[in-house]
Amino acid sequence: MTSATTLTAHNLTRLLRTTAPHAAVEGIGLDQIDGVRFDSDGSHLHTIATDRYTVAVARARLQAAGEPSEPFARTVHGHSLPTLRAWADAHRGEAVLTLTAEADHLVLTGPRGTLRIPAGSEEFFDWRKLVHTTLADRPADGPCTRWTSRLWERWQHAGHEITTWHAGDAKPLLVLGADFIGLQAPHRPAREQTRTTAEALDAWKASLGPDTGQRLDLATVVPDPSPREYPTATTVPQMSEELLRQTLNATLGLHGAPSSDPGAIAAYALSGVHAWSAYRLLKALLQADPDLATATVADLTDQLEDGAISEWAWEAATDAGHDPQQWITARAKDQAAKPTTAASP
Repeated sequence: MTSATTLTAHNLTRLLRTTAPHAAVEGIGLDQIDGVRFDSDGSHLHTIATDRYTVAVARARLQAAGEPSEPFARTVHGHSLPTLRAWADAHRGEAVLTLTAEADHLVLTGPRGTLRIPAGSEEFFDWRKLVHTTLADRPADGPCTRWTSRLWERWQHAGHEITTWHAGDAKPLLVLGADFIGLQAPHRPAREQTRTTAEALDAWKASLGPDTGQRLDLATVVPDPSPREYPTATTVPQMSEELLRQTLNATLGLHGAPSSDPGAIAAYALSGVHAWSAYRLLKALLQADPDLATATVADLTDQLEDGAISEWAWEAATDAGHDPQQWITARAKDQAAKPTTAASP
């Protein structure tokens, strides 16, 4: 068997386009799922990505190239994905690309040259068992309703959290948010029958393999980041009180911190400034729009209880045009150059 895997540039770009948006972001302590997993079983190349909330799996049949290719699994981490996508996009769709797995790299060869990109072989969650569990736990003859995915983005402003109900095939999807209710009709293309979960399992049996009887759940298959303690205020008055308390605690701590510990002084000062700034902004928001202030605090409470605020902060920074990776790199260099006895904020 050969270690080379061959597919078209169109298929490679499709695999990356459909799965990369589901990858966990860098710098949040989830290196296992930071990036896209490339998993070849010799007949299909699969790409898998998850952020703990969603899982995306795409596959492409490999080009016939003489003897079958040897299976492999490698993870291309987030910082390398833009380079890989740019290299793939530079090729015409019908161009034939060859992927070769090395110990810690993927080597891609095509008409526009060769790209050798870092790719780890570290442990990854059992995505086959997870998908098999999800499909097998549904009634085998239950219909799979088709939806038009281009309409899903219309629900993003229905609320931070929405509730959905679906009565069954040919019935509309009911979407319920805060002071919002909506319906979406199923999409049923002409001359195409609705598939069942049994048919879906049959279509993917070459990729998923047989049912082992073991069960996995998305909520537990990927470990959460290290737990942290956050304020538990759930209302505007509680949040205001918590921020004022934090401001006073920080300023009192600042005056009591030993002058020989600059790290502790900086941490107290920064904590107090941020708490007071947040209080003033919350007070202004409450005066300008009480309903928006209440909804914002409720949304913030959910994020704090979830504990994944670094993920939202990373995405918010990226959406605002910043480069959070540069911040992390600069902070690491600063800590290495100036070690302190107390953790800096």
